[in-house]
Amino acid sequence: CRWWEIRKLYVRHTEIKTADRIVGGRYEMEKKNVLLYTNNHRGSLEQVFSTYGLYRTLQELGWEPVVYDEPRKGCTRGESYLNAHCSMVSEMCVPSDREAYLNSFNAVLTGGERKWECAKEESVDKCFLNWGKTEARRIAYAPTFGEKCSLPLGPKNAAQFLMQKFQGIAAADNMTQRILNLEFQMDAEMVCNPILLSEGFAHLDADQIEGLFITAVFDRPNRQKQKAAEMAEETLKYRVLDYSREVMARNRITIDEYLNAIEKSSLIITDSAAAIHLAVVYRKPFIAVLSRRSSEASGVFSTLESLELLERVIDPEEDVREKKYLCRKPVKYGLVDYKLEKLRAKSIQWLENSLNGQEADK
Repeated sequence: CRWWEIRKLYVRHTEIKTADRIVGGRYEMEKKNVLLYTNNHRGSLEQVFSTYGLYRTLQELGWEPVVYDEPRKGCTRGESYLNAHCSMVSEMCVPSDREAYLNSFNAVLTGGERKWECAKEESVDKCFLNWGKTEARRIAYAPTFGEKCSLPLGPKNAAQFLMQKFQGIAAADNMTQRILNLEFQMDAEMVCNPILLSEGFAHLDADQIEGLFITAVFDRPNRQKQKAAEMAEETLKYRVLDYSREVMARNRITIDEYLNAIEKSSLIITDSAAAIHLAVVYRKPFIAVLSRRSSEASGVFSTLESLELLERVIDPEEDVREKKYLCRKPVKYGLVDYKLEKLRAKSIQWLENSLNGQEADK
């Protein structure tokens, strides 16, 4: 080899090492980092699993995500889980020049069931991403207004102005899409719930649960919901393990234990949006004990309708025994998987297009 050929090989090797990724034969030297601003309700497992689903999806798309966490006293089990499985930064741990740190990100992504309501001391600017460098892409993937848009007129006008700066806004439930359209004149693409982006969730299997069992997960337990669990216990003759919100808090049950129970359960009975979406991810038979009149369940009903799973719903205000057959009826996950894969692929494509500044396919 001549010396200039050796030098050419060395330069080529250096280019490959310093390039972040290769796209169409061109080397992108710019780092593709994105800040996930997705948590504002520390007790919500829906937000925790949604953040994880987005985090892993962004990694698979070639981005380097960081979860931004607001300073709080104490650490919830959700925050412990994200700390263990995601790259996180707290406002208290941001370098001394906070503005320079936030300006280092090329994209900021909110959503993942984060509520657009300016909770507690949260300002409109903070909630609707009026920070970071001007040219950073701003994306909202499946945020929610909760039951309704509760912003007063002034903040609502400010929020509408800031939304105009977003490069993409997508909704995972019909109610949020309707609010965006009617109250903010924003056209939002429909995507799948962020939990459904993932095909599984990292967790330890340290405590093996033996035998067949039913998992009961109730965020808002009442007597009618308990009757549904008792009906399943009588029908299947399996024991019921309670992973309801209050029981988890009282017994200090970790998210690893919770996910372990979901994955190994023979049947899941729940009113929890997180548990219902996880049941679909792990292809588990489930019974959703939900009131059709509850606006809080809008996101779950949107998912169940898109996957043709509305039959799995029992209204707690009706006679739960009328749907006793659901305890033994399996879910036809062949058809569900087909629909889910199409919705998941469409959602990931929307996210990639929004981040890269490409027009979505019509």
